Amino acid sequence: MTIGKPTRPGSPIALIIAAAVASLLFTAGAGVFLYRTTQSLITSSSWVQHTQDVLNALQSANIQIERVGNASRLFTLTKDDDQLNAARSNANALSTAVVRLRSLVVDNKDQTANVEALEQCSIELTHQLDKLKTDLIIPREQMLSCRQTVNIMSDQERRLLKTRNELSEKNSYLSVTEEVAFVGLSLVGLIILFTFLLRDAFDRRKVTSQTEAVNLELAQSVKSLEDRAHETRILTNARNELQLCVDVDQLYRAAVASLGHLIPGTAGSLCMINNSRHLVESVGSWGTEVATARLPEVFATQTCCGLRAGSPRWRRPGLSEIHCDHFSGAAPEVYLCIPMVAQGETIGFLYTEAPTPAAVVLIEQRLEGIRQLLQLTGMAIASLQLRTKLENQSIRDALTGLFNRHFMQIALERELALAQRRQNQLAVMMLDVDHFKRFNDRFGHPAGDAVLKAVAAVFQASIRAEDIACRYGGEEFSIILPDVTPLGALERAETIRAAIANLNWGPDTSSGDITISIGVAMYPADGTDGEYLLRVADQALYRAKHAGRNQVIMAEPALNTVTKPLHQEVSAD
Repeated sequence: MTIGKPTRPGSPIALIIAAAVASLLFTAGAGVFLYRTTQSLITSSSWVQHTQDVLNALQSANIQIERVGNASRLFTLTKDDDQLNAARSNANALSTAVVRLRSLVVDNKDQTANVEALEQCSIELTHQLDKLKTDLIIPREQMLSCRQTVNIMSDQERRLLKTRNELSEKNSYLSVTEEVAFVGLSLVGLIILFTFLLRDAFDRRKVTSQTEAVNLELAQSVKSLEDRAHETRILTNARNELQLCVDVDQLYRAAVASLGHLIPGTAGSLCMINNSRHLVESVGSWGTEVATARLPEVFATQTCCGLRAGSPRWRRPGLSEIHCDHFSGAAPEVYLCIPMVAQGETIGFLYTEAPTPAAVVLIEQRLEGIRQLLQLTGMAIASLQLRTKLENQSIRDALTGLFNRHFMQIALERELALAQRRQNQLAVMMLDVDHFKRFNDRFGHPAGDAVLKAVAAVFQASIRAEDIACRYGGEEFSIILPDVTPLGALERAETIRAAIANLNWGPDTSSGDITISIGVAMYPADGTDGEYLLRVADQALYRAKHAGRNQVIMAEPALNTVTKPLHQEVSAD
């Protein structure tokens, strides 16, 4: 098509008027078209979002069911009412989630029956938790039923989400096609109408400028998405690493390494509050040596402004001029202190130094990721401390702090296997406090408990690091001595007996002096089986009791040596 020059003087005005009319029509048509297209896309998107909301609510219900199970198991193990309350609280949260699900799936008849089943399951679960304190029976059937119902609903919603996503994509493709066609036709008309009004060079410059702006915005969006994906990978790896840690030192190293990867180009330290709650210890650092040496190994909690404020605090010119007091030398110009909280308690803080403006921008961009990593670290520390506490409770006697009988039996079998493999000797002692019942009846149970604690302290101070001292039961104890000769075992037993006989119990118990009788059996001379060795040592202890108490007797034939009794008379305990 060739557009010639207008022949009438009024043709430019006519073209302008035609262009204006065409622009108005184009604008009106575009508005109607965009409105119809937008409404269609909004409708499709709202259905997809609705399905996502239902899936999120189902995931929340599944999490509540899992938390009920975890809290119930912890309650049956620890009898801690806080765990029972937590289980009930999560059951109530599950009921709330069911109510929300009912309102979300009211338009879906297929899910109504499932919601009713989940509601009934939630009621039964709550009822079972009310009996948990007395029955100590974990409501596994109810939780399994709830999980199955949630899984059924989730499968149905995922299928529905897939269908709606496909419909939404189809509408999007159709909309794009229609828009492209409409815009193409409109541009053709506009180009024809405005050919004599606008120059081609101006059009090219304008299009070029717009393209550059779009490309710049697109590049920035791509960079932002790549940075977010990189941050997500770091946080995922950090979570996996923290879950693998078996002690706090390993956990500190993993957390510091992850922080170094998350905010490269910075330097800082992870600092933990000690048990006294008055001192902070630097447990790990990253970055340059000059920057990491700014913090001393130990300093007071009040020296950190971030800890005092209880929230993240930047120190930089123009924002805050007050320095923290926890530096060994000169303080840097720009740094950030973020408190670390676990289970509602501040357990430490993160110190991060930003040496360059680019480092400041990076920290601000990834501040949420830093917070998430600190939260993961705090949760890992709390979990590790709880696991350590539960492990100690399972193998330690609560009163004396010695190993319990169950651990002793396991340790004895292990040490016997090592002794057999290495062809070493091993001694088993059975120790009993003399006249303990008489002492307990005379001075009371608190005094008796104090005696048992003192005796246990003597054991721990008198044995080697590889020896194992256990409370066998009541006032009876056992000690396993690996790699020892009969003479060495006898000397060790004598040392323990003399130390207890020489203990000063104070003026109030001067007539209730405590002594101890000890029977010793040797592997392999007296036996090769753990249970048999304990019986042999116990028989030697019995002979020591009837020989006058306050003495050591070796089981025959290992070493038939008996120390002279300090008290000749024998009386019942």
